[in-house]
Amino acid sequence: MYKFVECIDAGSEYCPCHLAEKGQCIICSQLQNKVFCDCLYWKGTCIYHELLNNGNKAKKPRQYRKFDITKIDKIRDDLYLYEIKVTNYLLRELDNYGAYVFLKKPNAPDYFSTPLSIMDVDYDKLTIKILIKVHGVKTKDIIECNDKIMVKGPYWNGIQGQRFLRNLINKDVLIIGRGVAAAPGVLGSRKLNINNNNVYVMLDPGKSIQNACTEYYLKYKAEVENLSIIDYKSKKITEAFKLRINELLATKDIQVILVAGDDEFNRKIINYIYRIKKDMYFASVNNSIMCCGEGICGSCQIELSGKYIRSCKQQYNPLEYYLVEDDLE
Repeated sequence: MYKFVECIDAGSEYCPCHLAEKGQCIICSQLQNKVFCDCLYWKGTCIYHELLNNGNKAKKPRQYRKFDITKIDKIRDDLYLYEIKVTNYLLRELDNYGAYVFLKKPNAPDYFSTPLSIMDVDYDKLTIKILIKVHGVKTKDIIECNDKIMVKGPYWNGIQGQRFLRNLINKDVLIIGRGVAAAPGVLGSRKLNINNNNVYVMLDPGKSIQNACTEYYLKYKAEVENLSIIDYKSKKITEAFKLRINELLATKDIQVILVAGDDEFNRKIINYIYRIKKDMYFASVNNSIMCCGEGICGSCQIELSGKYIRSCKQQYNPLEYYLVEDDLE
């Protein structure tokens, strides 16, 4: 198993960031208070040089802007689909794997902001679609917005293991999802479809008759199955899923699987499939707690191979994070 370190913002207009300014750049060794030049992941620009050119200051961070809400669909009492009209520039920036934004009510303090993934984009209407599950105070505050909403973005680290998805052309790809966490996979299926990949989707319907993302996957020509994947009482993978995944892996040349559920779901699915096919690559939705999205607050930190990773900005191999050597299921 190999390890990699990659900053999702490196080379973008938001780089160098405050981490570089404080000598804690994820990529640049010289901006980690070291004396040698040894970029861990080159993205076409020298971060150290960019910082010097900017007067040893970070680039301007993302700012909140007020946008119009064009449509709200109430799917369940605790599940809403928001359509928000944005600028052409922001729309293009959000049309990427793992794209997400921070939302909050106008005039609400910043600590009410909530990171939410982009499910779909519409270039004709200049809109983004976001599936919102009501969990607590922040999301309850957001669904009180009916005409205007504050949006901060773009952010791109909503999917881990993106390097396994980016350059796929004419391949077979599988997405396995449950609940609202399946939403980021829709935008992923859009990108995969553009590159002529065959996308197969298995969705756990959860509390509904079918998963709320089903029709959006179908929109991008994915083959979709709604079936019970995890038994809610026993917390075990269902026999129906085991049978179906074995059939699919035997008949399709699937090289990459995007797992889109909560951490428990992702861990069970990745461990089960890895034992069937050890040469499989995995991507996964990012379930880390995020407050600032800039790697500053530390709320998103996870421990990986004895080191702490800022998972709001850093990419990692999901197999490293989820694989449990003694998991026998």
